Amino acid sequence: MIRGNVGHLAVPRRDGERSRRVTAAVAAALLVVAVACAWILFAPPQLGGQASYVIVNGNSMEPGMHRGDLAIVRPADRYVPGDVVTYRHPGVGHVIHRIVDEKDGRFTLKGDHNDFEDSYRPTSNDIVGKLWLHIPGAGRVLWHLRSPLWAGLVLFIAFAGMFAGAGASRAAAPVGPGRQRSNGGSPMPPIFRNWQDTLALLLALAIGFAALAWVAFARPTHREVTTEFSYSQRGQFSYEAAAADARLYDAGKATTGEPVYLRLSDTVAFTFVYEFTSPSPAQLTGTYQLVAELGDISGWKRTLPIGEPGSFAGTAFRTDGVLRLADLQEQIATLEAQTGVRNDRYTVTIRPRVRVDGELGGARLSADFPEAALPMALDRTQLRLDAAKPDAAIAPAATGTVVDRQRIGNVVRILFVSLPVVAARIVGVAGAAVMVACAGALLIAVARRGWSEVSDVRAAGAVPVRVTGPVAPDDVPVVDVASMEDLERLAARTGGIILQEARPGQHVCYVRDGAVVYRFAFDPGEYGTERAA
Repeated sequence: MIRGNVGHLAVPRRDGERSRRVTAAVAAALLVVAVACAWILFAPPQLGGQASYVIVNGNSMEPGMHRGDLAIVRPADRYVPGDVVTYRHPGVGHVIHRIVDEKDGRFTLKGDHNDFEDSYRPTSNDIVGKLWLHIPGAGRVLWHLRSPLWAGLVLFIAFAGMFAGAGASRAAAPVGPGRQRSNGGSPMPPIFRNWQDTLALLLALAIGFAALAWVAFARPTHREVTTEFSYSQRGQFSYEAAAADARLYDAGKATTGEPVYLRLSDTVAFTFVYEFTSPSPAQLTGTYQLVAELGDISGWKRTLPIGEPGSFAGTAFRTDGVLRLADLQEQIATLEAQTGVRNDRYTVTIRPRVRVDGELGGARLSADFPEAALPMALDRTQLRLDAAKPDAAIAPAATGTVVDRQRIGNVVRILFVSLPVVAARIVGVAGAAVMVACAGALLIAVARRGWSEVSDVRAAGAVPVRVTGPVAPDDVPVVDVASMEDLERLAARTGGIILQEARPGQHVCYVRDGAVVYRFAFDPGEYGTERAA
């Protein structure tokens, strides 16, 4: 038996092994960060991302894009003429075309290959996103992958490659001295086995926080959003005229829809009721006046006020006016005498001049109601309603929208979480600084300890295994170590088990590492046999 005394055994550093482990840990951390960044950039909206995938299915964007190409679009803070965007058409579906104009919050688009503009004018809410990446021909591949056969084949190859790679990694894993491969029964090693794993985690977190800060600082703190508020205006005309002979009318007078005969009536009383409706809150004021517009087929027109001008606050009002038929006849007689032109028929349009101002949903609103006009015809004998659709003329209606552009705080989306840009900047910078500081503190602490690993045996409070009989055969070299702590450190290094041999008058612990046995013998006066037992 070869025996040697060593005052204090220095643990082998194995710099090459430690360097490989650090490199592998850092590479794994970088891979995790790369996968996370790729997820943020390319994840679809269905999974919390912002990238939408569009397969070109026509020739309207040639020569830039062809059928079967893949376009990846992402939402933008604003869209301007020249941008290639994808929008949702209510009848066609998704369309990818170029913006050529913008007016009142609506965009005009056109395919590069087309000689006409799109009939539908989308708003920014209809736009899915702006072209971010164009991959020629990739759409055909995705189209095939949508079939169950191809999708199953790809999943099979992916899983086969993953398990094959895992098996190869286990097969290539080095085996330390004194250790043998086992088919099972060995405990699962902890995730954080040493300081290198902790350092890799800190570096990965620092890179992740730095990436968050980079994205946040590259994005403006505010963005413009376009909101549309819809509204409708409705009116209701009515009129009546007292007749010299009330027996000629069921109601004793001419009412809405019935002709007014010039021999029987001198005046016609008109009423108009207005109502403004919207799903959004409205604070409105406005003005109105009821007038009669007299005209002929040549375009001549004369406006006669028949009601007093008024104002209103709210969403409804009513106004009345009286039209004197003698005034109309006087204007016609003057026209014919001055011009020598004699018409058998003239037009009379009753129009409420409505002007609405205020706020709708917080957006500024200014609108007229030109659709409110009651067309009538005047000849030598009567004044009558003159409309192809009398009901629509008596109850006019119109709809409109108010486009509001507001500056709101911008956000950074990370999967299903949205952070304000300002908060993302603070979190990114502070998180990266804290992780770097923690990594530096860890390196300093490890350097002060001499770059040695923490003993897993001592940390876990492991108890040596008692054996009966000699541990070190005569032909195996034995090296004495100076302390039990050194022996425990060797056990943690090599993965070996501390074997305890206790006999009366002798208490020795061993760790076997390949062809060498490390030994520590307790002083009988310090550690007696009773304690060892």
